[in-house]
Amino acid sequence: MTLVLILYMLFASTFTFGKAALTYIQPIMFIGIRMTAAGLLLLGYQYFFNRSKWRFEREDVTGLAKIAFFLMFLSFVAEFWAMQYVSAAKACLLYNLSPFITALFTYWFFKERLTGKQWVGLGIGMLGFIPILANQMPAEAFTTHIGFLSMPELVLLVAVASACYGWITTKQLVVVRGYSTIMVNGITMLGGGLLAILSAFLFETSPWIRAAADPSWGLTPVEYARWAVFGYTVFLIIIANVICFNLYSWLMHRYSTTFISFAGFTTPLFAALFDLLYFGQRVSMSFFTTIGLVGIGIYIFYQDELKNS
Repeated sequence: MTLVLILYMLFASTFTFGKAALTYIQPIMFIGIRMTAAGLLLLGYQYFFNRSKWRFEREDVTGLAKIAFFLMFLSFVAEFWAMQYVSAAKACLLYNLSPFITALFTYWFFKERLTGKQWVGLGIGMLGFIPILANQMPAEAFTTHIGFLSMPELVLLVAVASACYGWITTKQLVVVRGYSTIMVNGITMLGGGLLAILSAFLFETSPWIRAAADPSWGLTPVEYARWAVFGYTVFLIIIANVICFNLYSWLMHRYSTTFISFAGFTTPLFAALFDLLYFGQRVSMSFFTTIGLVGIGIYIFYQDELKNS
């Protein structure tokens, strides 16, 4: 239980510090650097320290490619692009759509049936996101809208859906096919990172580093920005790419998917705390309204499974 809470506290910190990094670097290139470095680090560890688990089979190329594209590339690029406009706490909160979207994916793609109670919980949970989606920061308000949804919110929803599909595929390779979590994450992070770097050259303009507005330690604005990017990159690689991704995959063997998904409800609360401490940002009442409604929806959705676990 303690490890699960630590996992989600660390996950929450990556939203806050990831947003902080965007002050100094463009999002797609940042993801490219981070994922490529993390992938090489994990593959290096697998090859030199646990070569018995080094595995790459031709029949799994499609699955690995799906994870690289949907989980490591699309979800992260979309998330970090959107976080230029939304708060880290809001981005984190929208990821609580994950259990509902995952349920819909398994219903559509794997024909897993949902009970009437689960449909009720899913409906309440999905509707519970309306308050936070309707409450937009000034940066969001001036972007393109489709209905009442801003473009950053729509892109975040794409990120969440993409991540859900990627995790479903990851579980198939790790649990069903027996791959090492480090091997899967290493291959797919490297692939997603290289794709992000290519995309940065195509869609972002150089310089990718943004000069610091208020540098310190006697550094020039550009030097300060480079060191800041280096520091945030190292932090996020260690916390997210190395610890969280592999701890999450390891916990899937120890706890039910239901319990892990339900415990993820704590993540936006941690993110709101980190936003307050780091940026001085307070969340709105709509944040807590959504937390409450989504909590009810998640509880109803998982009620029967929680009783049996």
